[in-house]
Amino acid sequence: MKKPEEFEINYFQDEDGMFNSEVPAIRGCYAWGKTLKECYRNTVEAIESCLEAREKIAATKLRKPRYAGLNIYRRPVHA
Repeated sequence: MKKPEEFEINYFQDEDGMFNSEVPAIRGCYAWGKTLKECYRNTVEAIESCLEAREKIAATKLRKPRYAGLNIYRRPVHA
């Protein structure tokens, strides 16, 4: 598994001077900070949190759908 430092991070600065970052490899992984250094620290924490959440989700067993293999046919209304 990759370390947080091995992920590509894109930084942006908004009109208020705040730094925003996103990690393209992890969908939904964003962070922000008042300085670039603070933004980097928050991004590393966000990456660690996202990876931890993914591990927890992967560890749970997925349930089979209740109606797997069941076909439901509907009769047309005007037949």
